[in-house]
Amino acid sequence: MEDVMHGGNHEVHHHVVELSVWPLITAIGAFMIPISFMTAFSWGLSSIGIVLAGVAIVVLIVGLFGWLNEVHAKKEDAGLSKIAIIVFIVSEVALFGGLFGGYLYAMLFTDIWPPVNTPAGVPPIGLAVLMTIFLLSSSFTMHNAEEKLTHGDMGGFKSWLTFTTILGTLFIAFMAYEWHHLISGNFTVRTNEYGTFFYTITGFHGSHVIVGLVMQVFLMILASGNKIGKGRQTMAKVTGLYWHFVDIIWLLVMSLIYIVPSIKAGQ
Repeated sequence: MEDVMHGGNHEVHHHVVELSVWPLITAIGAFMIPISFMTAFSWGLSSIGIVLAGVAIVVLIVGLFGWLNEVHAKKEDAGLSKIAIIVFIVSEVALFGGLFGGYLYAMLFTDIWPPVNTPAGVPPIGLAVLMTIFLLSSSFTMHNAEEKLTHGDMGGFKSWLTFTTILGTLFIAFMAYEWHHLISGNFTVRTNEYGTFFYTITGFHGSHVIVGLVMQVFLMILASGNKIGKGRQTMAKVTGLYWHFVDIIWLLVMSLIYIVPSIKAGQ
C-alpha cells in the first residue's frame, strides 16, 4: 500500500508494511526439521526425534498453506513471486552445493568408496532407477500442466497436475521403502561416512519433494476454486520452477550418491 502526499514540488511516499504471521510459522517448521534429525541421530533420542519431525512437518504444511492462502486472497496476482522463488532456488543451490562439496571431499580422498563395512547391495541402484523414472516423468507432466493453463484449458491443467502429484507421491513412497529396506539391512546413518551422506542428502532432497507436493495440492485447491487461470498463473509458474529444480537436483543425487559408488564398488 502506498500513500502519496503533495506539498509544493515535493512528494512524500509512505509505504505501509503488511504484517503476516505465516512466514514465521513456516520458518519455525523448517527450523524444526534439522533439529529433529540432530535429536534422533546425533543425540540418540530416536523417539523424540520422530515426534519432533512429525510436528515440524505439520507446522511447515500449516504455515505454507496459510501463507499461500493469504497471498491468493488478494485480487491482484503477486508481482514478486517469480523473483522470490528464483532467489529461494539460488539459496537452495548453495545448500545442496555445501552438501555435495562435503560428500565429494570425503569420496575423492578415500581409496575405497563406499567404505568396506558398507553392506552388500548398497547403494540400491535398481530402486534409484525406478525413482528417477517417476521424478523425471513428473517434470514432463508438470510442463504439460503449465502449457494447458497457458492456453486456458483448466481440465487439462488439473489432469496433468494430478499425474504430477501421483508420480511425486510414488517417488516418496519408494524412497520410504528404500530407507526401511536399508535400515533393516543394518545400513544406517551411523554405519560409515557414506551412510551419513546418503541419508542426509537423500533425506534433504526428499523433504524438498514433499514441499513441492504440498504446493501442488494447494495449486489444485486454487484451480478447483477458480482462483487461477489463463490470466493468473503466478502460483502455477512458481510451483513449476520449484518442481523442475527438485528434478534437476535429483539427477545430481542419482549420479553422485548411487551411480558413482556403484561403479567404484564394481556392482
